[in-house]
Amino acid sequence: MRLGAEKLGTALVVIMTIVVLALAGVSGALRLAVDDLHAQAAIARAEEPRPMRSPLGQQLSAAFAGDLSPENLAGLDARGQELDHRADRLLELSAVVALAGMLVALFTGRPASEVAQLRAERRRVVNSGGNGTL
Repeated sequence: MRLGAEKLGTALVVIMTIVVLALAGVSGALRLAVDDLHAQAAIARAEEPRPMRSPLGQQLSAAFAGDLSPENLAGLDARGQELDHRADRLLELSAVVALAGMLVALFTGRPASEVAQLRAERRRVVNSGGNGTL
C-alpha cells in the first residue's frame, strides 16, 4: 500500500510541476504582451526615451489586442492593465499549485530514516554479492 501511495504521489508532483511551469510560461507571455502594449502607447504619445519593442512581444500583443486600433491609446493602456492583472492572477495560481505539490510530496513520500535504511540494506547486498572471482 505504501509503495502505491508513493508512486501516485510522485506522479501527482510531476503533473503539478508541469502545470506550474506552464502557468509561469503563460504569465511570462502575458507580461511580454503587456510591455509591448505600453510601449506602443508610449511611442504614439512620443514619450522620451523611446521604449524598445521586442519581436515576440509585438506578436503577442497583436494576438491579444488585434481588435484595437493603434491610435486608440486609452484602449491599449486599458488592455495592458487587464492583461497585467491576469498575469498576476496566473502567477498567484501557480504558487497555489506549487504549494499543493509540496504538500502531496510531504504526505506521500517515505520518511528519511526509512530511505536511509533501505539504502544501507542495498549496500550490504551489493557488498556481499560474491567472492570477487568469475
